[in-house]
Amino acid sequence: MSEKLKKFFQKKKADVKFKRAGPGHRLNEDTTPKNVAKAGESSRTSRIEPTDEAKQAAAAALARFENKKTTTGPINISLAAIKSRARKEMEAEKKNEENKDTFTHSEEASVNSEVPGLLATNGVFFQCPMIGLEVLPEGEWHIKIEEFIKEQMKDDPILQSILLIQNCNHNRSKVEECIKLLVTYAENIIRNKDEEKYRKIRLINKTFKEKVLPIKGAIQFLESIGFVRKTLLYQDQEEDFLVFPEDCLDNLALVQSTVDDLQSAERIQLVLDRNVQVLLPSQASKQVSLPPEFFALSTTELKMEHQKRAAKLENDMILKTKNMRMKEQNKSQSNYKYCLIRVKYPDCLILQGTFGVNEHFSDVLEFVKESVFDEERPFKLKLFGGRTFSHDDENMTLSELSLVPTSVLLFTNDPPDNDQEHPYLKDELMSLVQDTL
Repeated sequence: MSEKLKKFFQKKKADVKFKRAGPGHRLNEDTTPKNVAKAGESSRTSRIEPTDEAKQAAAAALARFENKKTTTGPINISLAAIKSRARKEMEAEKKNEENKDTFTHSEEASVNSEVPGLLATNGVFFQCPMIGLEVLPEGEWHIKIEEFIKEQMKDDPILQSILLIQNCNHNRSKVEECIKLLVTYAENIIRNKDEEKYRKIRLINKTFKEKVLPIKGAIQFLESIGFVRKTLLYQDQEEDFLVFPEDCLDNLALVQSTVDDLQSAERIQLVLDRNVQVLLPSQASKQVSLPPEFFALSTTELKMEHQKRAAKLENDMILKTKNMRMKEQNKSQSNYKYCLIRVKYPDCLILQGTFGVNEHFSDVLEFVKESVFDEERPFKLKLFGGRTFSHDDENMTLSELSLVPTSVLLFTNDPPDNDQEHPYLKDELMSLVQDTL
C-alpha cells in the first residue's frame, strides 16, 4: 500500500516537472539559441536564462494584471518610457516628505474599516506543484485538491480516504486527534481480535461524533478497511453502529498496512506565490492597507484585540526594559500570517512580493536575485534607517527581524564595470509596471 502512495506522488511530481520543461523538440531540430547581436547592440542577450519559478511568477503576475486592466488603449511599457516616468516621479518625491513609509500596517488602522478602500496587494495566492501550474487563492485550491483526489483515486477507496483525511481538513490539531482515534480502533481489533466489543463503534458516541464524524474521509477510511453500518440493539433500543465483521479478521495484515499509510501519508503542499508587482513611486506612495488574508485573527478578533490595547494605553506610558518591549512587539507580530516586502531600487522602481512570516531572510534575497537583470552582481539590502542586513541575518525569520507585517528595503550594489546603463529588473518584470496615466 505504501508503495502505491509513493508511486502516486512520484508520478504527479514527474508530470509537473514535464509541464515546466516547456515545448518539446524533434531529435533532428536545431535547438541552439540564436544570439546574433546587431551592430551596436549591448550584451543583454547573453544574460542567464530565468529559472522556471521566476518565469512562472512573472507570467502569473502578468496574467493577474491583464485581468484587472480596464483601459482600452495601448499601454506604453517601453523601457525608456518607464525610466523617464520613474525619474520624474523620483524628483517629485524628493520635494515631498522624504522617506515616508505609506504602508498602513497597524492593527488600529486595519480594523477601523471592514473593507479597506485601497489594498497594498489584491490577496494572497498559492501554487500547487503536485497538481498543476495555476496560481489561485487558498480557498480555491482546497476545492481543487478535493476534486483532484476524488477523481484520481476513484478506483482506490483506501488511498482516497487517506488523502482526503490528510489534505481536505484544515484544522491540523483536529486531524491529528482523528487519526489517533482511527489508529486506536484498528489496533484494538488487531490486538484483541477475539473480543467482539472492540469490533463495534457506536455512531452516537460523544468522542466519535466530536473527533471522527466531522473529518472528511474518516468514515470512508473505516469502511474501506472493513467496517460496515448496522443497526443493533443497545440497552433495549436500536442504534446505528459501525461493525467490523468476523470474516474480515483474516485481513488484519491489510488493516495494519493501511493504518501505517494513514500515519505516514505525504500531504499535497501549497507553495506561497510571491504575487509579484512592480510599482512606480507614485503608486508606492499611496496610503494602503493589508487584505484580511494577511491576518491570523479574524476582523472581529482584531477589533477585540485593539479594544484591549486601548484600555491599556496608560500602561504603555510606563518605562519598560528593552526585553519587555521586544516581547510586546513579538506578540503583536503573531497576529499576522503573511508579510509584504517592498524593495526600492536606485532607479526608483519598487518590487513587491508576499512572504510567510516564518520564511527566512534568505528567501527574500533569493527573490530579489531572481528578479534583477544581472544575477551575478553582488547586492545588499538595507532599511531606510541605515541598517544593512548581513550574512548572519539570512537564517533569521522575517518575524525575528521585525519585518512583519510590511517593510520597505533599499537595494544597493556597486556600479557596473562598463558604462552601459541597464534597468535593474529583468525585462519580464519591467513589463509589469502599471502605467497610471
